Amino acid sequence: MTKNTRFGALRAGLLGSAALLMFGGLANAADDTMAAPEEVVVTGTRIPRPEYDLPSPTMTLDSASIQHSGTINLTDYLKRVPALVGSLGDYQTNGYATPSATDASSLGGLNLLDLRNLGYVRTLVLIDGKRSVGESTGSAAIDVATIPITLIDRVEVATGGASAIYGADGVSGVVNFILKHNLEGIHAQVQAGTSEDGGGSKSRFDISVGHNFDDDKGNITFTVEGTLQDHLFFTQRKFTNTGTVQFFVANPANLDGSNLALPANIPTTDAQYLYSAPTGAVWSDFFNQSSPDFLGNGQPYIPGIDIGNASRIGSSGMPYAEDLQADFQPTTRRAIAELDGTYEFNRFFNLTGSFKYAHVETRSLSSAPFDDIAILNTDNAFLPANIVTAINAGGTGVGILSEDYLAIRNQEEVKRDTYRGTLELNGDLPDVPFLENFKYNASYVYGQTDVDDINLNNRVTDRFFAALDSVIDPGTGLPTCRSNLDPLAVPPDIGGQFSDTTPFDPANWPLTFTPGANSGCVAYNPFGPNAASKAAIAFVTADTHNRGTLTQNVATAYVSGDFPAFQNWGFAGPLSAVAGAEYRKETSSTNPDFLSRSDDVWIGGTQPVRGSFDVYEFFAELSLDVMKDSSWGKSLSLDGAVRQSQYSTAGSSTSWKYGGVYAPIEGLKFRATDAVAVRAPNIGELFAPTQSLFSFVNDPCDYTQVNEGTSFRPANCAALYNAMFGPGAYDPHSTQLNTGFSVSTLVTGNDLLKPETAHTFTAGIVLQPTFLEGLVVTADWYDVKITNAILALSGQTIAQECVDLSTIANPFCAQITRDPGATPPGAIAQISTQLQNVASIGTGGVDFTFDYTADTNDWFGHDYGTVNFHLIGNWLDHLTFQAIANEAPTQGAGTLGGGFDGSPAPRWQTNLDTVWHFENWTIDYNIDWYSHVLRSTIQAYIDQPNIYDKKYLYIPDRFVQGIQVGYDVDNAWNVYAGVDNLFYQKPAIGQSAYPVDPIGRFFYLGVKSNLDFSDLPL
Repeated sequence: MTKNTRFGALRAGLLGSAALLMFGGLANAADDTMAAPEEVVVTGTRIPRPEYDLPSPTMTLDSASIQHSGTINLTDYLKRVPALVGSLGDYQTNGYATPSATDASSLGGLNLLDLRNLGYVRTLVLIDGKRSVGESTGSAAIDVATIPITLIDRVEVATGGASAIYGADGVSGVVNFILKHNLEGIHAQVQAGTSEDGGGSKSRFDISVGHNFDDDKGNITFTVEGTLQDHLFFTQRKFTNTGTVQFFVANPANLDGSNLALPANIPTTDAQYLYSAPTGAVWSDFFNQSSPDFLGNGQPYIPGIDIGNASRIGSSGMPYAEDLQADFQPTTRRAIAELDGTYEFNRFFNLTGSFKYAHVETRSLSSAPFDDIAILNTDNAFLPANIVTAINAGGTGVGILSEDYLAIRNQEEVKRDTYRGTLELNGDLPDVPFLENFKYNASYVYGQTDVDDINLNNRVTDRFFAALDSVIDPGTGLPTCRSNLDPLAVPPDIGGQFSDTTPFDPANWPLTFTPGANSGCVAYNPFGPNAASKAAIAFVTADTHNRGTLTQNVATAYVSGDFPAFQNWGFAGPLSAVAGAEYRKETSSTNPDFLSRSDDVWIGGTQPVRGSFDVYEFFAELSLDVMKDSSWGKSLSLDGAVRQSQYSTAGSSTSWKYGGVYAPIEGLKFRATDAVAVRAPNIGELFAPTQSLFSFVNDPCDYTQVNEGTSFRPANCAALYNAMFGPGAYDPHSTQLNTGFSVSTLVTGNDLLKPETAHTFTAGIVLQPTFLEGLVVTADWYDVKITNAILALSGQTIAQECVDLSTIANPFCAQITRDPGATPPGAIAQISTQLQNVASIGTGGVDFTFDYTADTNDWFGHDYGTVNFHLIGNWLDHLTFQAIANEAPTQGAGTLGGGFDGSPAPRWQTNLDTVWHFENWTIDYNIDWYSHVLRSTIQAYIDQPNIYDKKYLYIPDRFVQGIQVGYDVDNAWNVYAGVDNLFYQKPAIGQSAYPVDPIGRFFYLGVKSNLDFSDLPL
């Protein structure tokens, strides 16, 4: 839609809605006795005005709402806001699925806000309108857990045109945390809670001491806040424990999905991985067998039923549940100290400053290292005799071990220390004849984050395979490492590496120890999760560190004022203007230790990343009341802003916005904005060197997957496969390829990236009817399209895009290496995921709010207190991804993984908060609801409508309710208690944390106080 047609539609809507309301009897005369709305600086502008006078929609959440939620984690609370539902909290940034940033640094333990499901890197988080240093190396992403909850006055969410006001990184919008200042007295709070089923307990303590001095010209406030959160493990919930958790797997009666009368995927509690077992799976003749024939304890391996994806039903293999056990919620310790001060010398010179220190550390259990193919010699000290006999009877002379080593399950501990200091000067400027309210503001922000990302129990390759290559010591009759007896012995390898998952070259063996009798090597027994000794585990693992530092310097200065001459020229008010400049410098570096840089550890191959950029920016903002109380309507105001940026890395760019608010009658306003924002690539996106990682990939050309993509997939898969093996080699009903396997993935930055550009349009209505005081209703259409979008696509997405586009002559196929000599032949051997500019991503829908405060005396003729209803909601029209120009976009709205980071994207979302205040009591009842989502992609369902049985096709609605009851003991003390997930909704079948978190019903108690110094017995 062009701008002209957009605003043509808007004009028509203005006239039509105004007429409708007039004929409906709502066009009452203005009540001149009503108090004028308070003018404050609202997020999205530097010009003071009432919130609903802004052309850009802004949502405000006050401190009382946060308090009534009982949260100790801001992201958990903010995900109630529909626009932030895709944000990453504890359940998305720890354990088995901990994601990585573009420079391969871990996001473990971070709480990252994501507006509109467009990615956390496009959401700008501010504190009192100022930037803060990031906590993820390579990006500007802010961990909101470093913001003290006790100091938050309100949270403002602005979703249109923010970049023109605040600069880059606000492509999808801004979340601004406004803190409390000038506190007086002692304010303290203690809260503790635990879940009904145990695990995941949470507690919080905070205290703020503030004091005014020198006739209230100055104030100093000191705040300390701490939280402690216990971990929640998979086995602590029945619905995710072994034997009860259900996974969706390929239907063994319809593996290729061609029988439309049967579902292609079914749920089961009885699914296992072929290439593993709790006691290890052993192949006595790997090249002539379709499955292992022994367990590591010598018992026969029961092969079960093949369901593709290297999986079986009813086998002796590793149960999905045991392999995927990890932490849902990490152990978290958080401590924040903040010192704030202000002093008003006179109206021309006000000085404020702050310093904050935040220490956050998290620890979580994750997946276990594994080998699908590792060689066992027949003289292995722990190999049962019957397996040795079977190996000798075979043709290879060696056994093959397939195992997930549960005894050395990975753990991650991340420690982050954030320092932030601010200094601000503001005041009036000397009077100028043609200016009113002439003011200035100058500020400086410095921030630094130090990160220590520790991989605990990281498997050391040369040590592990030396310990795995065990023999019986003829002198003692006990197991020992072969290299202890023969320092020149090298563990057996396959194709130039010790196993299929280890890129370590045996020619470099040993790297971390000296073989021989004094090496310290202890023989490792792999045949059982508890079989290896503590000494062996200690020898084969090490804690590895990846340390990083981010710094930020921001200097901002601007002047503002009103030009009263515009009123003399026929306008309703003066022209309000802001003009200023900003300088910002960001640096980021990571420094992995020796082992982390090498290929000699399970989680390794991480290389140092160093980069920086600076940017000079100039900005201006205008606001004009064009008309007021005229024959054309009640009021009309216009706004505009522009920001010119010069990046050291990306050159120059311009962001702008314009919009207006029109009130045809009292109580009715229409608003609209049109904006362009530019985001330059961040440090990690530009400078990350090639990192060798792993990703799990279901090969889209496997016969169990080929029908779950676009209509182009079968022919494209045939073209790829036949090119390797000749015409007719590919059979969509039987060709097996690796699915559910780890694939070597090369992740790298791209210094040729172009800035991405977002075009945002919003148009909405604000209804404040004069006949019902206290009611505010808003509805805003939004449309965001980002071109040249910077994305690091996952290995799975690249594999799918290669064959789901109209031709395999696309850049995604060029990023995939297939190996004709692999097992199975033609399997994906490697994927390159260099960051790139894709054609476009976009989203659109309607945000709506309903806010009504009522006095029960008006309802019942008796005072039963006040009731406030606050509803926020969203209808998602589209969420699209277009990889290449002229190709059909992919629609993600209404699907489980529709967000650009794989987050769910429900069509409808609402949160209703009802608060009743009566005498000393406060009761808050919250209902958080969003609609069901399609379990598969839309395209997969179109091409394979039998992908799931109808009763499983959609993941059910979220319908979570919580209640908090508080009582004011007196003016200084309040006690409260609450329950989250009151009716204990559980995750859906096949999901561990959707549509609800697995914590379950959660109870908490708290007490808070607000004491004046006069209350103390001093």
